Amino acid sequence: MDLYDLAARQHSAISRTQLRELGHTDRHVDHLVASRRLERAAPGVFTLRGARPTWRQRLTVATLSIPGSMASHRAAGGLRGLEGFERAPVELLVERGAKRRRRPRHAIVHETLDLAASDIDEVDGIPCTSLVRTLVDLPAVVHELKAGIALDQAMRSDPDVLRRVAQRHREVARRGRGGTVALRALLAERGEGHLVDSGFERRALRLIRSSMLPVPVTQHHVTDGIDQCWLDIAWPDHLVAMECDSLRHHMGERAFRWERRRRRLLVGLGWTVLEFTYREVTEQAPMVLRDLARHLPTA
Repeated sequence: MDLYDLAARQHSAISRTQLRELGHTDRHVDHLVASRRLERAAPGVFTLRGARPTWRQRLTVATLSIPGSMASHRAAGGLRGLEGFERAPVELLVERGAKRRRRPRHAIVHETLDLAASDIDEVDGIPCTSLVRTLVDLPAVVHELKAGIALDQAMRSDPDVLRRVAQRHREVARRGRGGTVALRALLAERGEGHLVDSGFERRALRLIRSSMLPVPVTQHHVTDGIDQCWLDIAWPDHLVAMECDSLRHHMGERAFRWERRRRRLLVGLGWTVLEFTYREVTEQAPMVLRDLARHLPTA
């Protein structure tokens, strides 16, 4: 492999260490720079002449300039296509105490004492924190709502990710660690390791069974012959449904449009849909039961 092949795999970036491993002497590297075949991008890191600057190139340059570092936090969210991180800063994670060169310009560098092998991954040729570690770290640098949107997005692709995030959170959580309190709240809102839907249904059904309300059905299918949807908890005989909105208001424009269409379907068929948040079900149970009782007969 020559330097151009390797640089092409790294968004047109390459380090002096890598050039040495390919057999180039420091004198030859300096000649490549002097002849403008390579351009200095950071201490010990170069880019190919004429290569179009990109965010991924800047991120690669930063990781090459600090051996052992990886894209993290917002940068890792951007690499993974998480919503809201399309213009993430260059942000790195490195083990505390690791020997490194001068911090690259315009880069945010976080140090950690709790890096595990499972936290290390690669995306598009760039070393990067794992999805789980990224979701654990995000609440330290962004608003809780934005971190929650990223968590919900990941859950839609992999329902088990919430359990793994909860487990990693328990392993690294400590007093003073950034984002610990916010992430704990996000996990509680989503059922502490279960999908919001299933966690909500389990707790809501337990609440309903403790009352005098009629027994509902779950995941009830509704259709008008053209459109269709499923209701979390429903009393079909009374056209009343109970739903948790913890996920739906975080699902992006396409899901927002579908939710409006879904509501029109239910209203057209005469349904009354009562929406409650996870916290309302777990912390304001009397209010939830009162609202349901207004629309349902009691035994």
